[in-house]
Amino acid sequence: MKNQKRSMILIFLLIIVALSGCISSSVKTDETVENGLNINLISIGLGGSEEDEGITVVTYHFNLWNRTNKSIILKTVEPIISKEIQERLIDRDIKLDINKKVDGNTSEALTGTFKLDTKGLDKEGIIKLNINVKEFNIAIEQVIGINEP
Repeated sequence: MKNQKRSMILIFLLIIVALSGCISSSVKTDETVENGLNINLISIGLGGSEEDEGITVVTYHFNLWNRTNKSIILKTVEPIISKEIQERLIDRDIKLDINKKVDGNTSEALTGTFKLDTKGLDKEGIIKLNINVKEFNIAIEQVIGINEP
């Protein structure tokens, strides 16, 4: 009975993701991006934890585009989440350590997860939390030099 309930919740959450959980934030291609980095699409998925029934696993995926002609070192990525969601985090450290070179005019696919305490919430309660990831704190390192004629 417990496994059947868990399976039903997981199926329901997957249906939600399929129908409305894939959220996109588009940046117009002619829009100026101050630092040359942008995200064209973010997708979010919700699922149950195999360890504990009262935990919801949030998975996000996006492509970070380096629209400059210079390479950068992508140091860390941290999703910006609402205060209500922060209070439900199982682990407060949701920052991803990347430490990867991203060449100019290329993109890097990034995926991260975090776990939320959703004990006592049914599927409607989880939906009402409005779990959303639209922005990220990104730390980069870039080597620059003097332009010589």
